[in-house]
Amino acid sequence: MRSGRTRRTLATAGVLLALSLTTGLSGAAVAEPLATARPAAVEEAAPQTLELKSSTDGLTAPTTAHPGPTTFRVSTTDPASGWISLVRPKPGVTFESFRASILKMINAVGPDIVEGSAEMRQKAELLGGTVIHPNLPASFTRTLTPGTYWFFDYRNIRAENPRHSVLTVGGTTGTGTAPAPAATLTGRMTDGQPRWNLDGTVRAGRPILFRNAMPDGQYIEAIFFRLAADVTEQDVRDYVADFGDTGQFPDYPGPLDLEQGTGGLPMDSGQSSLLELTLQPGRYVVVDFFSDAKDGSSLIKRGHWKIFEVK
Repeated sequence: MRSGRTRRTLATAGVLLALSLTTGLSGAAVAEPLATARPAAVEEAAPQTLELKSSTDGLTAPTTAHPGPTTFRVSTTDPASGWISLVRPKPGVTFESFRASILKMINAVGPDIVEGSAEMRQKAELLGGTVIHPNLPASFTRTLTPGTYWFFDYRNIRAENPRHSVLTVGGTTGTGTAPAPAATLTGRMTDGQPRWNLDGTVRAGRPILFRNAMPDGQYIEAIFFRLAADVTEQDVRDYVADFGDTGQFPDYPGPLDLEQGTGGLPMDSGQSSLLELTLQPGRYVVVDFFSDAKDGSSLIKRGHWKIFEVK
């Protein structure tokens, strides 16, 4: 997710779900079983849980974990922070090199976006994360494999010493099963345009599976905004139309409360993340502020948004 008005620069049934959260499995084949509720009588162990906290003093995060299904419980006390992302760097890549590429990707300049996206494919895997606020904590669940990971804060990425930390995963693979999602949100290209597919019903207090089914090399995010009762679909459409061609934000307040968005941070194509968000019953819109990796065009302006109801 971007910060500021110029891109505010700074997503049995239990077994299938655990598999879908690895880096290698995606596709519609897992969507239907994932939506199937487990029998209430079955008791299953929860995944390992890692606590991540952002504050004005920095990012507090664990440094070690074992492989297996893992829930990252994220919170912040800093109103100007709290977009915590998980990354798996490729061998030999430094955080500063990674940072240089992510800064290009979150610019509202087409050539920078294309160049940064191409560099990122050679440097790291973006594995999602959550957008949070002091009053909106969240969790995301993935399956970890042995290796090195980074956490970083998007809203702090331009700082002289950006908030980030290293997580080393090793040892015995843990057990545990992630909860079944109430709905699956999938981003994909349809007739050459980005579209959201929502299967199931989004329910307050229940997880959402966020999936990136875009072509290889296309990163997406899923940010949710609650809509006021008097906001119409045309209001959202008009606001989206005023975005710049490469994602510059309109220079006026729109129907989205940009300081209260929550959701899933950018992931590589083929990735999935189980999100547990602080959503309330009512109307929401999910948007993608990222841009096309091939030409830098704004995905939200091309239609990557969707209004839906939380029950």
